[in-house]
Amino acid sequence: MFLIKKTVAPFLLPPGLFISLLLVTGLWALRRGKRAAAAIALGTGMLVWALSVGPIADRITAPLESPFSVPADIQGDVIIMLGGGVHARSDDLTGIGAPSHGTMERLVTVARLHRRLRVPIILSGGIVQPDDGAAASALLSRRFLIDLGIPPDHILVDAQSRDTYENAVFSKQLCERHGFHKPLLVTSGSHLKRALFSFEAVGLAVTPIPCGLTTWPDKRYAWHAWLPSANALAATSDALHEWLGLIYYRIAH
Repeated sequence: MFLIKKTVAPFLLPPGLFISLLLVTGLWALRRGKRAAAAIALGTGMLVWALSVGPIADRITAPLESPFSVPADIQGDVIIMLGGGVHARSDDLTGIGAPSHGTMERLVTVARLHRRLRVPIILSGGIVQPDDGAAASALLSRRFLIDLGIPPDHILVDAQSRDTYENAVFSKQLCERHGFHKPLLVTSGSHLKRALFSFEAVGLAVTPIPCGLTTWPDKRYAWHAWLPSANALAATSDALHEWLGLIYYRIAH
């Protein structure tokens, strides 16, 4: 029964449900002699399946993460955290709005680093979509770090930046204003390539501290990793977003 549940459930929930519909439609069209329609449906179904499995998602993500690892001896005079997504109007223990899962991983890493180094923190992230009523990502993150015991006077905020390049611009300004020379840069592992490109472009040298790494050498996969998964599709989407962002940044900056 367990194996049946593991095998059948992925095809009853998105994206597996849509894959099933595409494959069934393709087979039906093939049986009716509609080869062009069958090829489109079957090809689309197999493409969505490929993008929805963990091993393929990791293949796309790994080149983004593999250059980075956590330094054995971390030294710095300020921690810069780049903001990620937020849940704009969600109810929370101490206010309205909360960090997304990816942003929460960064916050936990920053809190642990601060506990070890006792250096100031720069939270960089503004309002990406002003129409949703959200507070700036950095302000939400500040509230959470204070709840976790970080002294408010240890936190500096850039609530203006709207993208990674602006994160770098405004973080550099804060570092120059406060005399920081050895910044540590905390962000998701898959985001670090684009982040480092941006910081190098504005002339600020940083030590990268990855968090939320999902790939590593010799990662092994169970058979069910090849079944469609919404989490794997989201990971693929995030990685493709980063690759497209890198291309755009190299052209624009």
